[in-house]
Amino acid sequence: MKLQHIVEYVCFSVLGWFVRLWPLGTVQRMGASLGERIYSLGFRRSVTLENLRFAYPEKTPLERETIARASYRNVGTALFEFLWFPCLSPERIKELARIENPEVVRAIHGRGKGVILLTAHFGNWELLAIGTPIALGIPASIIVKPQSNPYVDKKINRWRAQCGNIVVPMSKAVREMFRALEAGGIVGIIADQSAPKENVAIEFFGRNVPTYEGPAVFSLKTGAPIMIGFAIRQPDGTYQSHYEEIPTVDLTEYNEQNVTELTRRHVEITERFIRQYPDHWMWMHKRWKHALGTHDPNRETV
Repeated sequence: MKLQHIVEYVCFSVLGWFVRLWPLGTVQRMGASLGERIYSLGFRRSVTLENLRFAYPEKTPLERETIARASYRNVGTALFEFLWFPCLSPERIKELARIENPEVVRAIHGRGKGVILLTAHFGNWELLAIGTPIALGIPASIIVKPQSNPYVDKKINRWRAQCGNIVVPMSKAVREMFRALEAGGIVGIIADQSAPKENVAIEFFGRNVPTYEGPAVFSLKTGAPIMIGFAIRQPDGTYQSHYEEIPTVDLTEYNEQNVTELTRRHVEITERFIRQYPDHWMWMHKRWKHALGTHDPNRETV
């Protein structure tokens, strides 16, 4: 038992208690203000602006900084909304996380092959992870990266599972994904993290970057369709998402070429949504730290 972990857990718990004293609208504004403050303090600001410089070489420094600030506000809002999760009932979650086409997801799930649901660190991905299964009436197995603090990890996983989801750490993901898909279940994955260099390189915002092959591998091996969706914040503070199936009718075999192509397809859709809502994505993540053959499209100093 580390003293640092205990102190972190107490601070996290006190922050959560404080946040839950307020109505959700106030909590969202507080989170946005915190995000703005963190940006002003410089936390990963250089990483964020560098990522934006490569992704949007045609934009001015001021335009990229505007996106950066909005991204920090989004992450702050999502964090405070997550701390508010214990106050949410299933009915309230349905109101906050609406899906435009749940019947389409249900129909695809009805094929009996299971479903792989992909998203990214976009909007409020945690709310999407608990809201989608509630809207569908089908619990999901959610693949997560464990937190370094075991006490905090246990608490947040309890929130993630409060409406019936099963939380699966990445160390057990392979076995549990096969088990869930073979049983016709739903598996939720965030698919935009930085991957080790040995993974397949896929172009993302003009740079080839190692990308996890897992979703494509499981889809092609089990026959489970992949659907991808993103939680888009609305002016009233709610979220709306639309899922679409990634076409695989021409990818009939499990082989390296098809794994690469299917991975490219879901990355392409992710980039499309980020370009449409650039403020919704977590630009401070070091997504391109293993970028291959990087070429600086704009040598101006940020």
